[in-house]
Amino acid sequence: MAILTVGTNQQYARIADAIAATRDGDVVNVQAGTYVNDFATISTKITLQGVGGMVKMVATVRPPNGKAILTTTNDVTIDRFEMSGAKVADRNGAAVRFEGGNLTISNSYIHDNENGILSGTVANGTVTIRNSEFAQNGTGDGYSHNVYIGEIRQLTIADSYFHDAVVGHEIKSRALSTTITGSRIQNNGGSASYEIDLPNGGTGLIEGNVIQQGANTQNPNMIAFGAEGARATNSLVVRGNTIVNDRSNGVAVFNATGATVTLANNQVFGFGGVATVRGPVAQTGTTILGSRPALNTSSPIGASGPTAPVVTPPPIVPPAPTPPAPAPSAPVIVGSGPDSLRLGMTGDAWQGNAQFTVRVDGVQVGGVQTVTAARGVGPSQSFDFRGTFGPAAHTVAVAFLNDAYGGTPATDRNLYIDNLSYNGVGVPGATANIRAVSNFAVPPAAGFVTPPPVSTPPVSTPPAPPPTVAVGSGPDRLTLRMAEDAWQGDAQFTVKVDGVQIGGVQTVTALRSAGASQVFEIRGTFGPAAHSVAIAFVNDAYAGTPDTDRNLYIESLGYNGANVAGASAGIRAVSTFTVPPSPGVPTPTPTTVVFSLSEDAWQGDAQAFVSIDGQRLGGLQTITASHALGQTQRLSFVVPLAAGPHQASVEFTNDAYGGTRLTDRNLFVDRIEVGAQRIDPAAAMNSGGVQIFSVPGPALPLLPTP
Repeated sequence: MAILTVGTNQQYARIADAIAATRDGDVVNVQAGTYVNDFATISTKITLQGVGGMVKMVATVRPPNGKAILTTTNDVTIDRFEMSGAKVADRNGAAVRFEGGNLTISNSYIHDNENGILSGTVANGTVTIRNSEFAQNGTGDGYSHNVYIGEIRQLTIADSYFHDAVVGHEIKSRALSTTITGSRIQNNGGSASYEIDLPNGGTGLIEGNVIQQGANTQNPNMIAFGAEGARATNSLVVRGNTIVNDRSNGVAVFNATGATVTLANNQVFGFGGVATVRGPVAQTGTTILGSRPALNTSSPIGASGPTAPVVTPPPIVPPAPTPPAPAPSAPVIVGSGPDSLRLGMTGDAWQGNAQFTVRVDGVQVGGVQTVTAARGVGPSQSFDFRGTFGPAAHTVAVAFLNDAYGGTPATDRNLYIDNLSYNGVGVPGATANIRAVSNFAVPPAAGFVTPPPVSTPPVSTPPAPPPTVAVGSGPDRLTLRMAEDAWQGDAQFTVKVDGVQIGGVQTVTALRSAGASQVFEIRGTFGPAAHSVAIAFVNDAYAGTPDTDRNLYIESLGYNGANVAGASAGIRAVSTFTVPPSPGVPTPTPTTVVFSLSEDAWQGDAQAFVSIDGQRLGGLQTITASHALGQTQRLSFVVPLAAGPHQASVEFTNDAYGGTRLTDRNLFVDRIEVGAQRIDPAAAMNSGGVQIFSVPGPALPLLPTP
């Protein structure tokens, strides 16, 4: 065993350099002080310990591995360390990322990171936390937490303090066994969700703790057990705790498993009696407190020692991250007229930016809008929808057109409305994480007298259907019309034709309860023979009631324009359908495709990629035709296409804005021609990104709507 030293006038100036020199069994003594952007991956069995006070590791840039300040893959003990500031591009950064071995953290303070500790699946791994404090970790998206432990063998927490997580949970553990004793888990006045979440059940012991839920918490449940799907064997004992509820309708324990949770000898306050529970719970020996107990909010660590010097290591040059697309400083103006409906929007981008449409009183204003402002990175992106709407009350519907989810928080495209105003007056409560369509009521202007109602039958305006999703390529087309019941996320599925999967995981956003459905066009060279089509529902979920049930439905199925009889079902796991032989398939023929584009030039010309049915045509195009002078530039291509409607897309790659209309580079889509079909969208692309246009044609027959 060797002892390595870090700090001023020590063996190493940087913690990372000392770690790189370690062998199994070594101890790294780090002089108290502040170490800025000193990132490391630990693959040896070592102990890191602060000497003379607390070691403060501060991240002001993204860790070069895109993960954490410290990433551990072996047996590591960390003692008397303070870590803060960890942020990465996918918003899943952590002070410590646990990826292997066994991790022990003691006498440490982990705060103000995207996650405190983040763990993946480590089959035989353990995490132990003793005499430590975790505070104010989380990005505000609900997917990041003070502590987030994946599927490991054991999580043990003792004599520690967890508090004020940002929207996420104080403790979330998917460990096979979780033990939490002698600790304080307190939301205080913050916005955390669950205090303790054991989403997959397992074996749990929660004993001798103070557990408090604040009035501003995001969720009424304090302890959740098995809410995301329980294991085969589950048991939870909640014993000898003080449980304080400051939220209306708070629930002490939410048990979503079939096992009975044991509540024994707890003291409770704020439930109006014994602790409120949901699910199978046996409650004995509960003491109802007559007054709210005072909460201890002091650190369990104690003083961190005398002020120590700031140690700034030589800079690490990480790979240049891909910066989020900046939100334009001027609003995107859509439509014209005296009234102004202004929306502040942000998004989580994944495989493209979020897109949406807006309807006012059932009438769509403008076309598809693209959000480039990243959630939590900077200001919202402002969209100004103008028209002659009038002073009466209005209904505003915002439809999220291209929701997508790849199975993890980092592979999730989301759309958020941050604020809404009408003619300069803010609309209260107009914030939402939009799933499919969100409706907002705009109150009438001041002084407006609502006319008496006219007795006419109500007219229901359905939301715009989601766009057709094209998967794969080839002359044959398998057309699926799908719908869902959404709960805690949208339904997802895969498709196999004759045992071969086509494309990846597909996400359904059309709600069956709203009468909506979504078309997925699976393309390939399948041939005219009969085929076996297997549709697998990959993320079925059910929490015990019709309102907590995610379902997937196939409404109809067609092959090369012919409907397949009997192909409608509510899918549980995998449904298989037989497609009869086809009399023939459309033959692709050479087709002329023309994009007519123009620009506003500033500090260079506008550039774009153009595509038809997902196929990029040519390379990067430079547009020199002046929109202001009425010019247009024709980009002509000959492409083999089958008969039918098509999707054309334009990607504006170099948007630029200098603060005025004269210092603004823009791209305009004047016309798109596919063979004899033509559309004139006159679309202004003021903020970059991709716009998709539907071009009609001699179409294959549409499947009947069930």
